[in-house]
Amino acid sequence: MASITERVFRSTGRHFVTLSCVFTSPNSSEERTCIYSGFLFKVLGLWFYITAGHVIREIEAATKAGFKFDVWRLGDQTAGNRFKNVAIPYSFNLDNWLVVENEDSGLDYAAVPLDQMSIMNLEAGGAQPLDKESWGDHVTEFDHWILVGMPSESVNYDNESVISGRVVLALLDSCDAPDSVWNDTANRFYARLQEGSEAFVKSVVGMSGGPIFALKKINGEWRYNVIGVQSSWFKNIRTIAACPISSFGLAIEKALSEDFPELADKQRGAEGAA
Repeated sequence: MASITERVFRSTGRHFVTLSCVFTSPNSSEERTCIYSGFLFKVLGLWFYITAGHVIREIEAATKAGFKFDVWRLGDQTAGNRFKNVAIPYSFNLDNWLVVENEDSGLDYAAVPLDQMSIMNLEAGGAQPLDKESWGDHVTEFDHWILVGMPSESVNYDNESVISGRVVLALLDSCDAPDSVWNDTANRFYARLQEGSEAFVKSVVGMSGGPIFALKKINGEWRYNVIGVQSSWFKNIRTIAACPISSFGLAIEKALSEDFPELADKQRGAEGAA
């Protein structure tokens, strides 16, 4: 399994990107840091950064409460960043985010289109978006599920310029909704961290927004699809809840097709040429 995980990390790592910042609270000038998990996604040729909806809602609520956020960065180190692990400066603007978060329906997504400079820097570092061919679902037969993210417990800040953390690939087993979930919907699925995972991750707090990949061995080769966005964490039973990614991707595609039909025509032309 260690060799599988290493190969998966090399493949899926190019899609995983962290979003980091420093912040101060209303009552203190001491700088603290946050790192959020997320990944790159392509819809109709446009690059998006995807994370959990509640992540952006929490930033929005904190901003309204007087917290100040600064020094935003996109971290593409798992893609094989070729620039001595220097993160990419990012202009964070709450108004640019599409957030879908609803406790009753179980929806928990956020997406932001990336500007051309960010895309160029990410590409130069080896990062790549997940395109439609890589979208999967959680009901298709699989061999393994893996959650990729950076747990908060691993994050460090030198109070000057360096924010660091440890990216984790957590092996998952599909499971039923926890007994405490009263509003189970088709918009979420559940998985338990495999036995023994405590050795490398005590809590997945901070991994919200991280991608979940389904692995399947086909003709002797391991293939992967992105199937979900990590949303909730049931600590006592080490179980996560996730939102399916394909439905969100299709919703973005539909909205773009309606607002920018030329993008859909261009995409159809590219698919026809392929």
